[in-house]
Amino acid sequence: MYANYLVLFAILFTGYFLRKIRFLDDAMNHGLNKFIVYFDYPCMIVHNLGTLEMDEEVIVDFLLMLLLTLACFFAYGGWMYLYCKFRKVSRDVSNIVELSSLSPNNGFMGFPITLIFFGERGFLFMLAHNAAMNFFVFTYGTHVLRRNKDAIRRRTPRLIFRSFLKVLFNPNVIALIIGFLISALHWTMPEAIDEYLVYIGNVSTPMAMIYIGSTLAGCSMLEILKDHIVIEGTLNKLIILPLLTYVLVILLPVDPLIKAMLILGCCFPAAATISMLAEQEGENETMASKILFLSTVLSIITIPLSIKMINLIVM
Repeated sequence: MYANYLVLFAILFTGYFLRKIRFLDDAMNHGLNKFIVYFDYPCMIVHNLGTLEMDEEVIVDFLLMLLLTLACFFAYGGWMYLYCKFRKVSRDVSNIVELSSLSPNNGFMGFPITLIFFGERGFLFMLAHNAAMNFFVFTYGTHVLRRNKDAIRRRTPRLIFRSFLKVLFNPNVIALIIGFLISALHWTMPEAIDEYLVYIGNVSTPMAMIYIGSTLAGCSMLEILKDHIVIEGTLNKLIILPLLTYVLVILLPVDPLIKAMLILGCCFPAAATISMLAEQEGENETMASKILFLSTVLSIITIPLSIKMINLIVM
């Protein structure tokens, strides 16, 4: 297990090194991001879902995973809101700390790691986890980011509808629906199309890890370690919320793999999505980037341990 995980992080540090020597720049990184999110991952999702043997039980489990994940995210939202209140985190950054601490990188990092360690069925459940997070972030998450502006800007039905469309037309959600229908209706993709999807999808893991490493190259570890809010947000992300998830799901009468994916999905470092959304909303994206950086670095230790504990206790 550790050998596979070390290979992933060796690729991540390759991206870090290439950015440090300026082989990669902002424009190339932005293009890499768009290619992975809008094309590469959708191809991988359609192939992996479309070739999955899906019966009524699998469909029910997928929908159950989706609903349980949403319930967990709202529990995380309540916990982080109360935590920031108790710790008297400044109103200027509390919304960013809340969202960064509860939103996992279950796509860029979650997809490849889940495929390696839990196979295609685990990947199916991680897709449900990612779809639930997208829905949560673009609904409750945008509300949290705009909380400091509530006195100035009211949320209208039009804004709510636009947020819903953002979720619905996310390329990964569209790919999920297509792959789900192909599998559920037992359609057979033409061999040439499926092979094309395999070739494109196979580069998703190394490219995603190179992208993550490249984005981390601009952060200063010394500056981050001086910020106790960043440290607390990271500890919530990597330790407290996974333990909370374990307490919430361990006694549920569901498939152990669903429990495992609910816990693992929460163990990944902070999602880069929050930094991008914070920038769009004029909020403190620097705080989100710091939590992203520290949680990603520390996840080199915490994720292998989490996978080991999940296999020992849950599976």
